[in-house]
Amino acid sequence: MNDCITIQQISKNFGNQKALDHIDLGIKKGEIYGLVGVNGSGKSTLMNILFGNRVISESGGYTGQIRIENRTIAIANTKDAIKNGIGMIHQEFMLIPELSIYESINLNKEKTINQNKQSWLQKISYLDDKENKTLAKKTLKTLGFDIDVSLLVKNLSVNTKQFVEIARAINTDDLKLLLLDEPTAALNTEDSNILMKIIKDLAATGVAILFCSHRLHEVCNLCDKVSVLRDGRLVSTYGHQEMSVELLAKEMIGSEVDQMIREKGCTSEETILTLQDFSVKSPEERIRGLNLAVKKKEIMGITSLSGHGKAALCYGIIGYYPMTGEVFVAGEKKNNTISDSIAKGLFLLPDDRKEMGLMMEESVEYNIVFSSFQLKDKFKKKILKLFSVENMKIIEPYVKKQIAKLNIKCTSQKQKVRELSGGNQQKVCIARAAAMDPKIHIGAKEKILEMIVKMNRDRDMTILVASSEIEELKRICDRIVVLCEGRLSGILDPGASEEEFALALTGELNNE
Repeated sequence: MNDCITIQQISKNFGNQKALDHIDLGIKKGEIYGLVGVNGSGKSTLMNILFGNRVISESGGYTGQIRIENRTIAIANTKDAIKNGIGMIHQEFMLIPELSIYESINLNKEKTINQNKQSWLQKISYLDDKENKTLAKKTLKTLGFDIDVSLLVKNLSVNTKQFVEIARAINTDDLKLLLLDEPTAALNTEDSNILMKIIKDLAATGVAILFCSHRLHEVCNLCDKVSVLRDGRLVSTYGHQEMSVELLAKEMIGSEVDQMIREKGCTSEETILTLQDFSVKSPEERIRGLNLAVKKKEIMGITSLSGHGKAALCYGIIGYYPMTGEVFVAGEKKNNTISDSIAKGLFLLPDDRKEMGLMMEESVEYNIVFSSFQLKDKFKKKILKLFSVENMKIIEPYVKKQIAKLNIKCTSQKQKVRELSGGNQQKVCIARAAAMDPKIHIGAKEKILEMIVKMNRDRDMTILVASSEIEELKRICDRIVVLCEGRLSGILDPGASEEEFALALTGELNNE
């Protein structure tokens, strides 16, 4: 079987930072090809090259060759990609909130009609809403969805938005390659399983699939072949029979980080964070009467099924949502405000870096120092003892050091954050958290393993990390809190069995 797409010696630099280093791979028609790697390894950069994202052309383009069905093609923009039969489902929604479902699915592919009898008006066409609605319904039906296509995107659930994205990507007569960048990140288990079936059905029609995901069990179950990226290099490729979650995890992070993780461990008996009868009500989740003690220097994992409380716990502790009960930091009672959380050394790394974590139109430098400049009076110099301004003599070398330390791939520290890959945006979030010098760092989503462990080890920082990826938590955490329906279901050792975690997640673990 011939390759649908062949990638030869693809390289990409962002300034002096090498994001991709001579990547070679080929995907056959009807093949589901997995691509894995830690955040910042180059996955999103490769996807952006293949789909013509403007951040690639605006930062100098790429080198190497791309061939589709034995034709060499140049992809300078998204229009080039679509013209050559490439579609993409993005990690973050690329939908316009004010458009309807059918308008979103047919965007730039709308059917039009011309009913003008006068010759001078015949060039004027009108959108054929009836036909566009019919096409949208037909596309959604192939995905197993029956929904009112007149609904506005802004009123849809996260899960439904993801399937609208998928419908838009496959709404074409000539789809050859579909790129999926973390497509299940926003989906619950049930909808993730639906998506897996859709992907298999698409592949069965001859569409080549490039599937990028951090959920390694999905990759192992779904993909015919998988390649591992590390630091912009393709380090290994495995067939379906060869791959396993353990093997891919080890390949992704490398032996040095793996050794560092094995060596870590919390030995402190001092309690730094205490929750007593702690309850939180957020728009989507609740925490009910939780009692918990976190040790100093500990990495504590927080996990639950979707909607069962892991995010609400993090946002509740920091003061983002109303809470009842009591929170003590190093023995001192904390009130339910974000400002008091910061004053007592707590910092939240949000799960949605665009909505709550980063200022996308500002520079890497500005994002890293902003919080500590505004809230902790760092990086300032006094002018005539009357007011303070940014001390660039301190800021510039500090940011430069953080960029090097975290390997943030950018053209310069003045580059806008929106131009970075998803993994590098997350690194900027982590750099900003580190600049705050927090005692307790609370993360609402899994982050880069090495950075979490290094912050914990080098700064004696206590870290709470909330994630649905239990295998990742087991690698880095001292203990893992499991929630079910907003209540504490169990506190498990990382070495606990899969059965114990499964029982805890469903509230059936016997703790006696």
